[in-house]
Amino acid sequence: MKVSLLFPPATDVRSPHLAIPSLAAFLRANDVEVRVRDLNLEGLLGLLEGEALRAAPRRSGVAGEHDEFVVDYVPRALADLRDPVAFYDPHRHHLARTCLLAACERISAGHERVDYSFSNAIYRIDGIDSSRLADLAAATADPGLNLFEPLYRDSVLPELARDRPDVVGVSILNGQQILPGLRLARVIKEAGHFVVIGGTVYSKFVPELLRRPEFFELFCDGLVPYEGETAFVSLLHELDGRRDLTRVPNLMVLDRHGTPSIGPTRAEDVARLPTPDFGDLPLRDYLAPAPVLPLLLGKGCYFNRCKFCDIPFINSIAEQPYRVRPPERVAGDVATLRDRHGARCFELTDETLSPRSLVHLGEALAARGVDARFVGYARFERGFTPDVCERLYAMGLRKLFFGLESANQATLDHMRKGIRVETAYRVLRACRDAGIGYHVFSIIGFPEEPESSARDTLRFFEEQGEIFGDPRNSFDIHGFGLDLRTPYADEPGRYGIEIDQADLAGRDFPISVLNWRNTRGMSGERVEELLGEFARALRERFRDSLWPAFEEYAVLYAEHYEGSAFEYRLSLPEPGDPLRFSLAWAADVRVAGASAKTVRTLTASTTVGAAAVAVLAVPAVPMTVDELLETLAERFAVAPGERAALIAELRVAIDRLLGVRALCLVPAAGSGVRIPAIHGQSTS
Repeated sequence: MKVSLLFPPATDVRSPHLAIPSLAAFLRANDVEVRVRDLNLEGLLGLLEGEALRAAPRRSGVAGEHDEFVVDYVPRALADLRDPVAFYDPHRHHLARTCLLAACERISAGHERVDYSFSNAIYRIDGIDSSRLADLAAATADPGLNLFEPLYRDSVLPELARDRPDVVGVSILNGQQILPGLRLARVIKEAGHFVVIGGTVYSKFVPELLRRPEFFELFCDGLVPYEGETAFVSLLHELDGRRDLTRVPNLMVLDRHGTPSIGPTRAEDVARLPTPDFGDLPLRDYLAPAPVLPLLLGKGCYFNRCKFCDIPFINSIAEQPYRVRPPERVAGDVATLRDRHGARCFELTDETLSPRSLVHLGEALAARGVDARFVGYARFERGFTPDVCERLYAMGLRKLFFGLESANQATLDHMRKGIRVETAYRVLRACRDAGIGYHVFSIIGFPEEPESSARDTLRFFEEQGEIFGDPRNSFDIHGFGLDLRTPYADEPGRYGIEIDQADLAGRDFPISVLNWRNTRGMSGERVEELLGEFARALRERFRDSLWPAFEEYAVLYAEHYEGSAFEYRLSLPEPGDPLRFSLAWAADVRVAGASAKTVRTLTASTTVGAAAVAVLAVPAVPMTVDELLETLAERFAVAPGERAALIAELRVAIDRLLGVRALCLVPAAGSGVRIPAIHGQSTS
């Protein structure tokens, strides 16, 4: 039998997602003919490379100032992100990503109601609430609200008509995929195909779906809210035989009375799953110069107790909260994918990786002689000792993403995080000393959290210049969001949470609570004020890093710059620094004004004196910061006593231009940094 598996827009396209390649491998191991398409990738490229971008109306004012540049630069941006040289020039890398995001803004501006971006991924339609079934029905009935309609109409449907698969699977994993994904499922179902929707979004809504036959009538013949491997094989057997679909594990269908029902629950034995199959996917088309492939050590979360997290609910179908794949099997997966695709870099997609499981994986990789690089997520566990971190670096681990959440112990205990603040300090230092980069997630505004607790989190980052000064390392602070199906949402009164039940009552498929009050903690307004204050304070303490923080890009940069200095920066070196460099104007710079010049890039602007801009237009050879400032100062007619003040003023102006990425600091060849490319005309 034949199956088509489709991954709809709209998420980032740095690498393929794991879900469909995993399912495809299982089906092929069971003698099923499978065709896989990543419509998320195809959809974005179709918008950027087709007429949609050029046909979009020019925007007015500052927003439209760069429109022509964006349209013309998109081909180079796509090429740079795939190029094994240009990608590792952080200036070109940043401009390429920024240009593509600006292109999405321009395309969205050409549609009155649609707002689309691939990072931070969104697909919104004005006036449509994707948690309301009536809105989903209305939005998916209108092809004009789907930016990807030409792809669906001119490519997907004709191919399905030719191939005539027995089942078409549509995977919806994230909230931003709901609208384009359900439009896709609807048009395929209306064309007469048997459609099955799967993905983690709908694992949250089994009770709601059992009460809403209209969802199935509109969008699908079946829905798999849980794991889909055995479900798909069993479904194909039933379609080929007795057609008693209610027997299929994990499958929701309408029974003979038109009532939604679900088959017996089944959790997969992850130890027996085959290596994911990425063979149908055009790996060279993703926005990276080499494949970074996702892999799984285990499903679920071994801790599984945080009060703010809905992962325990999603994983409740399994008897064990964390089902681990034998490290020898994972090492075999790595070796197989290296041989098939030339992949050296991998993202371990587990919700959290334990130090013990990583050590065991390292041993299994060493036994096979496999050399690879990894990135993944972890908790601040005491097991990340200096010795363990050194072993993990030797294994190829290059960055870990940690959830600190709060630097206040009482708040950590309140959310049942199960970590100690002092452990976080020790783990970060152990990672730093071993050469492992890290990202730290944090949140303020937890239920019953006082402002003093939030300020402890700010202080944690402010006081850790030595830990976060390395360009490989990054962090963020976000406001708390109240997700349903979590202990906090299940017992709101216990935690001082007041929920607007009327708002929830009008939503069929709510993921989170939009309207709620923290009656014994900070208000939402105060949290937003603090986030702004913290952002300003931390921006002064830490310049934006030129090392990409995204998982796939971080591990690629780590491999490329291994053993080399990374001297790219967003401010001038300190006096006396021996680094030799030149300055280059970014390609997206626009300058306006007379005595004071407003310098704009795609994302920011600053104002500097016209004389400073004119001086920086004069080409010069690479030099140290002291030589640069002295050379620039010589071009001004000032008294000797005013020279020091002039140099200080020039440093401020140049730092402003570097800070908004209007100027690029380009280290000279031979300065100890791997120079990925000649950046262009250097000016000083």
